[in-house]
Amino acid sequence: MAKTSSAAIRRASERPGEDTIVSVDRAFGIIELLADIADGASLADIARHLDVNKAIAVKLLATLARLGLVWRDDRVQRYNLTFRISNLGLRQLQTNRLLDQCAPALRVLAEQSGELVRLAIVEHNERITWVHAVAGTKRSLQIDPNYSHEVQLNTHAIAKAWLSTMPFERALKLMLRQGIASLTPRSKVMIDAIRADLHRTAHEGFAISHEESELGVGAIAAPIMVASFAGTQECVGAVSLAAPTIRMGPAELENCAPALIETVKRLGMIWPMKVHTAVSLAAAIKPAIRR
Repeated sequence: MAKTSSAAIRRASERPGEDTIVSVDRAFGIIELLADIADGASLADIARHLDVNKAIAVKLLATLARLGLVWRDDRVQRYNLTFRISNLGLRQLQTNRLLDQCAPALRVLAEQSGELVRLAIVEHNERITWVHAVAGTKRSLQIDPNYSHEVQLNTHAIAKAWLSTMPFERALKLMLRQGIASLTPRSKVMIDAIRADLHRTAHEGFAISHEESELGVGAIAAPIMVASFAGTQECVGAVSLAAPTIRMGPAELENCAPALIETVKRLGMIWPMKVHTAVSLAAAIKPAIRR
């Protein structure tokens, strides 16, 4: 039976907006579904996931197959993604030289701490997405850098680091749009608690998530800030350092803050201009379009 991510389940249940092309929304729903399944999905699984009949699912899959994005394993009659999807993402990262410039600094932090260091970027001021991970080699017990996990805004340290750089009303709107979820008993779901947490994060310059997203895992994160066209500081991404709680509690994570903050400052100074320009233009153009 196909296992779906929370993002895929929510996408399947949402009604498309007036400016949404339903077939495109459904096609991307298939891509999201298959990205999280190691052994592929059957036609019945896909039709059930999209809540459509099999005839519609067949047409969507045929189109994706012609584009080289999906292939069908005839032996088991299951559909899988091709590596063209990965190739497109890698081409994007190579074109803007994001990883070329950021990876060395991330690697230093990972080796110094011995823990998992991850980079996420802010896209169009609307979402934050994992793009890279570096695992330290000093520890035998390590956190799995699972990219299929959606960044839950009210629980992940890397999301809280980003949200702390904006007015709380804007941060709350983004969290409510995604859904404020309780992933563990330690997850903060009350608005007042979330507000206080983001206020502390903004004041101290780093966010802490202690077993809020996953039991046994803690993380610290800080935002990457660069100067915008208007001369203000803008968050373009964030870096997190995650570790098992048996090795690092909140105090130990907080001890990593100076090295983490130094890392994000370095990334802010070398952040690829092409990536920054795209983010800044999107932020500047969107209000103008609305007017």
